[in-house]
Amino acid sequence: MRQQQPRNGLMALATKALKYFLLSLAGCTIAYMASVVLEVSVVSEIAIIVLEQILARAFILVVCLIAIAAITESLRY
Repeated sequence: MRQQQPRNGLMALATKALKYFLLSLAGCTIAYMASVVLEVSVVSEIAIIVLEQILARAFILVVCLIAIAAITESLRY
């Protein structure tokens, strides 16, 4: 029987980063929807800026982190 390898710390970091990215994306989406329904234009403008600027760049970083983790995991075996 094959022995289990220790868990890769980079893969755990990548999955945790993806989890918090998706949570922040859901939070901004809910805040935007609530501000549109309640007609609070300041909050909706801030939510749009956050979605366009910060989360777009965070998405690229998370994808790169997942790709690096997948490559290092496949090279390991």
